[in-house]
Amino acid sequence: MKKSLLTFILAAAMVVPVFAEKGDMSINAKLGLGVNSNFNFDYTEDFSQYNTDIPFMLGAEFFYGLIDNLSVGVGVNYVFDTAAKMDSEVKFGTTNLYVAVKPEVKLESDIFTSIYLIGQLGLSMVRYENYGETPSVDNGLYLGAGFGTMIKDMAFVELIFSSAKGGVSDYYDINLQYNVTSVNVGYKFNI
Repeated sequence: MKKSLLTFILAAAMVVPVFAEKGDMSINAKLGLGVNSNFNFDYTEDFSQYNTDIPFMLGAEFFYGLIDNLSVGVGVNYVFDTAAKMDSEVKFGTTNLYVAVKPEVKLESDIFTSIYLIGQLGLSMVRYENYGETPSVDNGLYLGAGFGTMIKDMAFVELIFSSAKGGVSDYYDINLQYNVTSVNVGYKFNI
């Protein structure tokens, strides 16, 4: 599944430009702050959840405008490692590669030029550290959904809920899920 998902992301990145209108491409650079985040462990017979300290994020997205109000693209975000609130020796982080779709509604405003929804689907690479040990974590599914607004068609603010999954099979069969609700700010570079 992981290889087919990565193949899908790469194929979308190469095929979508054929359908893009000239001049309707952009790169979004963003910074994010997690306003709510938690990490779930799902053992065979046990379920544990840790709230984490505030995570910081960096991301970049490349979008193509398929039609006037719909863009598709690819992106990457890096969620810096953060400690569990109840146990500072346990840390979590993730890097996510994804395809994204962004339907947009134009606004008649001097400040806010549009509002949009965003959906993301891709591959998560979860990092997990437990008391100095870093077991190998299998890659998993990444999902993200949210909304945002463009400011003067160059800056943006968005709220996104994301979920990154992975698995640890070194010691036990453990399923991991890292959920983050984040507020992102960024800048749009038109190409």
